[in-house]
Amino acid sequence: MTLTASLTLPTSRFRSAADLPLWLVAMPTTSPTGTRGEQTFAVRALTCTEALTAATTTAHTHPALRHRRGARIDTTGARATLHH
Repeated sequence: MTLTASLTLPTSRFRSAADLPLWLVAMPTTSPTGTRGEQTFAVRALTCTEALTAATTTAHTHPALRHRRGARIDTTGARATLHH
């Protein structure tokens, strides 16, 4: 007996990065002197949750830390906006 099955995969998960929606994720920052600001990350992701996760990961990289010049970042206060 031969069983044949076709696997249907969600095509949206296999898009190239350039085809994914662009999200702008802003995270509040506080400098060592108490000055408040925010750092914004442009990330490509399928959903808002994935965008927040990607931006949080990027926020902890060396280039992002260097860009903030010692400011603390509040990843829990992040806001994601779909860029049109």
